[in-house]
Amino acid sequence: MNRFVRRLVLGRIGGFILLLLAQHGLCADDGFVGVATCAGCHSNEYKLWQGSHHDWAMKPATPDYVLGDFGDVTVDHYGDKSRFFRRDDTFLVETTNAKGDTEVFEIAYTFGVEPLQQYLIAFPDGRLQALSLSWDSRPESEGGQRWFHLYPDERIPHDDALHWTGTYFNWNSRCAHCHSTNLEKNYDEKTNSYDTRWSEINVACEACHGPGQSHVEWAKNNTGAAAHQHLGFNRSISAVNQWLHSADRDTAQTTAAVTPDLNGQLSTCGSCHSRRMLIDDPDKPGHFFDKHQIESLTPPLYHSGGQIRDEVYVMGSFLQSKMYQKGVVCSNCHEPHSLKLRAEGNAVCAQCHKPSVFDTEKHHHHPPASSGAQCANCHMPETTYMVVDPRRDHSIRIPRPDLSVGHDTPNACTQCHQDQTNVWAANAMEKWLQASNKTLPPHYGEALAVGHSGAVPAQQLLSQLANNAEQPGIVRGTALSLLSGQYDSQALKAARANLGDEDPLVRLGAVRVLAMLPIEQRIGDLLPMLSDPRRVVRLEATRLLHEVEDQQLNKEQLSVLKRARQEYLAVLKHHADTPSGQVNLSQYHVARGQYDSAEKALQKALVLAPYNLPATMGLADLYRVRGQDAKGEPLLRAFIKHNAEIAGIHHSLGLLLIRQKRYEDGVVALARAAELEPNNIRFGYVYAVALTSRGHFGKGVDVLEALYKLQPDNQEVLFALLDALQRSQQWQKALVYAEKLQKLEPDNPQIDQFIRYLQSQ
Repeated sequence: MNRFVRRLVLGRIGGFILLLLAQHGLCADDGFVGVATCAGCHSNEYKLWQGSHHDWAMKPATPDYVLGDFGDVTVDHYGDKSRFFRRDDTFLVETTNAKGDTEVFEIAYTFGVEPLQQYLIAFPDGRLQALSLSWDSRPESEGGQRWFHLYPDERIPHDDALHWTGTYFNWNSRCAHCHSTNLEKNYDEKTNSYDTRWSEINVACEACHGPGQSHVEWAKNNTGAAAHQHLGFNRSISAVNQWLHSADRDTAQTTAAVTPDLNGQLSTCGSCHSRRMLIDDPDKPGHFFDKHQIESLTPPLYHSGGQIRDEVYVMGSFLQSKMYQKGVVCSNCHEPHSLKLRAEGNAVCAQCHKPSVFDTEKHHHHPPASSGAQCANCHMPETTYMVVDPRRDHSIRIPRPDLSVGHDTPNACTQCHQDQTNVWAANAMEKWLQASNKTLPPHYGEALAVGHSGAVPAQQLLSQLANNAEQPGIVRGTALSLLSGQYDSQALKAARANLGDEDPLVRLGAVRVLAMLPIEQRIGDLLPMLSDPRRVVRLEATRLLHEVEDQQLNKEQLSVLKRARQEYLAVLKHHADTPSGQVNLSQYHVARGQYDSAEKALQKALVLAPYNLPATMGLADLYRVRGQDAKGEPLLRAFIKHNAEIAGIHHSLGLLLIRQKRYEDGVVALARAAELEPNNIRFGYVYAVALTSRGHFGKGVDVLEALYKLQPDNQEVLFALLDALQRSQQWQKALVYAEKLQKLEPDNPQIDQFIRYLQSQ
């Protein structure tokens, strides 16, 4: 993946970028009593918590907590030198600032403890920025006890999107909510500054349990549990099921009906352990999808089979797992205070899975006590993030090297046996299966992989997957999301069939498909979704109704839509300090015809993150709409000068130049876009049409034929091919493609007539 595109999809840069603190002081207690009060009664839990990753989420930069070597050490990263040193108990770094000049900064806070520790620097406007140079806290024997850069293979100059002074390393907007207790971001859009406050500097008791004042009152008054729901807390995060073994089953079964808990523990843990966007205060009790919009299983965040790829954390993977579907929650495997596993090695799985069946060579096909005999190594393979931090995939899947052969997805077998191929692993597994008279079931990764590639059977496979109620909701929702974008009757049927599904992610995906319809045709399907019980669904339905004019609705409908828009704008206001928040706000204003407001939002986005791709392209397109291409051209060219590897920018520039009748320059820009993304059908199609319109039929036909090989059922490409071949009088070649088109539209009399015309030439 292009390195700049990779950067732009980052929701958070570092796994330990944490909490805030500092110069601003504490927020109002809001019923929060503090860890010392909790420890008075819960000393065992307090002792387990001490020294945990939650405890060390953030600490003041004092000798007790700074792990890095600040003994006048200089680190050279592609010519950019940084010096770490101290004056008495003050820790300092001399490094490049936002202007590229060398400056000395004081370290305000540490965050994280193992396998790395990062460092926060406080700025006068209330921002805390995380250095991209981090300390490897692993033992020296494991390669640790050194400074390293989070992007070791590339130079990050001061004007780069990933320089430590930029928005992607800003603690307040990116990381704070997950690494402190009772956080108030307090962003002032007018001054572009923060007054962020918190109750406790790290992830303390009440970050998970909620404010404890009512619980303390309950305990003191001894009023009985019935007098206070959840013993005085505003939520329950206890494990929701008990698990019992029986002689006739190989795995433990729950004692209650299986209902995945997205209101309690999973909502609380998943709030931070997920790749998501906040859509409400995460500290409030309630359903996960009333507070978060989780990312779907799409590249570049996930591999096409659903495995982790980018830094997506845990929740999106776990929602795919059979464990989730069976009612397992985080604390079944992890002790929630120390965060350690409940047991060592395979013993944690043996809590539910009989060792006599699963912890045997007959099951795992590896020597006992070997690496391959460890459950997690086969079913939860690791991916390393932040250079030194391996994290396990929590989809807990059966290795499928057979899918890797066809779709180049990862599998645990060759991740361990790195000297072997996917074909070798697939053959080995096939032999094991034959010996035990077993077969592997169909896997949703097949349909998702085809859907990502845009191959011919994608629509059918994705529609079937979306309609399969036995598949995980996040998978079905992703399948529906992949169906959106262009009109397809099968996709539309699948969407409408799933608008009432019980899983919010399925309903969310179904809503997204309706974007293929003209705005007038969306109203009937989407207006009812504005009253969906889950906020994440309501927000998406609202987004797709931005263009609805008030006069198109009756009084009652208009009232519902206005209420939905208020909810939508409140979410955008919360994200006003991020480029994506401002871009989304601009899209709302553009749809409403409020171009001045849209322009201001996009300009704010570019202040927050110069050369931000969506903001740059959005502003250039807004200038196009307003007939101001003269403003758009320098904007696009400035971006290209900064980063010339983004295909979309070249495509936009090419279209702009064509509109200005600078045809040859436009064709050059369109060619560059098609070259950078050769599998992008739209870029190639527009480039080919530009070529043929200028009389370059040979080259145009070559481009279109390459696109046809990628998508043989793309009728737009076929019609363009026929036009170019006819205009260049290549009758026989045109006849071949006309007959291919006839197979796609056998009942179209115009195609039949065109074929007869070609046969007569």
